Amino acid sequence: MAVIPEERKALKELKIEIEKNKVLENEDKVALEFQKFVEIPGFRRGKAPISLIKQKYSNAIKEEALKSAIKEKIEELKKEYEIISDVEVKDISESDNVYEVLIEFEVIPNIEIPDLTNIEVEKKIYKVSDIDVAEYIEELRKKFAQEEKVEENREIQEDDIILAQMEDYDKDGNLLSREEVYIEYKKDELDERLYNALMNKKVGDSVEIKFDDGTKQVFKIMEIRIRKLPELNDEFAQMNGYLDLEEMKQKIREQLENEAKIRSEFEYESQIIDKIYEIYPFEAPRKLVINAYQDLIKNIEIPKFESEDEKKAFQEQVLNFAYKSVIRDLILRKIVKERNIEVNDDEILEFLKFRGEENPQEYLNKSKARGQYENLKESAKIKKALDYLKSVVKTKVIVE
Repeated sequence: MAVIPEERKALKELKIEIEKNKVLENEDKVALEFQKFVEIPGFRRGKAPISLIKQKYSNAIKEEALKSAIKEKIEELKKEYEIISDVEVKDISESDNVYEVLIEFEVIPNIEIPDLTNIEVEKKIYKVSDIDVAEYIEELRKKFAQEEKVEENREIQEDDIILAQMEDYDKDGNLLSREEVYIEYKKDELDERLYNALMNKKVGDSVEIKFDDGTKQVFKIMEIRIRKLPELNDEFAQMNGYLDLEEMKQKIREQLENEAKIRSEFEYESQIIDKIYEIYPFEAPRKLVINAYQDLIKNIEIPKFESEDEKKAFQEQVLNFAYKSVIRDLILRKIVKERNIEVNDDEILEFLKFRGEENPQEYLNKSKARGQYENLKESAKIKKALDYLKSVVKTKVIVE
């Protein structure tokens, strides 16, 4: 893994110095604030002498005065760094004249863009075949399939559906649970041990799966079913919202071609970003990655997990995607800034058309009325930056 230089790191740890005289000045201001709300016997609120306030609340006043001085110093740092997180005070030490304060915070790191004309990438063009269309339709037929019980006493076959009674036993042979389970007998999808155990079995047979920890599962085959697929005709096409079978095939081809185009562009764009990042790697701010991760989790369907390991693997996958999306966004924003990229309303309308909005003008008008215009404008700039990258790098087109 490439070593990231300090200027391209997002997490900063700095030691700042606060002069004690500055803290003393702040103590007078803090004491005046304390005077407004503290109550001291013998004095009305707000009328106690400052000297008495300082004496009675010396530690608290000193602490607040130091916090205020640190805050002022941090405001000065914002002129040098693009701070995007809270500033955490890690340690405070003092000498005769100063306090030494160790602080930690996150910034937008320094991002460098290499000579783009030296970057070479491949763009794969995916072709859609008749087989692709047929496979898509076949999967659609399976969704509408009716299950029928196999009446004959035959052995289990590929793609059968098995209704079985499953019993769980502990390592001492004690029955833990019993339930009916639904098993799809497919080689590429079913656990290999269970697949092999069920091979050539019939209704009434039982199979046993033993595990390394001494536990076992017993499956008793109660019923075998098959899926009866609907006829592939105009009626089936109409069930799915098409005029006839011919239109169905045509529309599905168009859909697959559009998906192939999207996949091609995504891979192409990702490859360009990856090449830029390989040349000048930088640290993605943890705060931005967490925000991106949380946004993804809100907008994707969370699968059911069979184990904690599965859940952890899924979370790591989403987190990795979030990290890459932050890298991509920061690089493109750097291009926008470096190239002084701007967009007008006509370009925003084109961007909205590209994004698939049915009524771009109406969407644009609403964004202005709702105070969302600047965000929309930034998104259009990012798209324009991406188009610029694609126009500059060397691209080799490969037809798959």
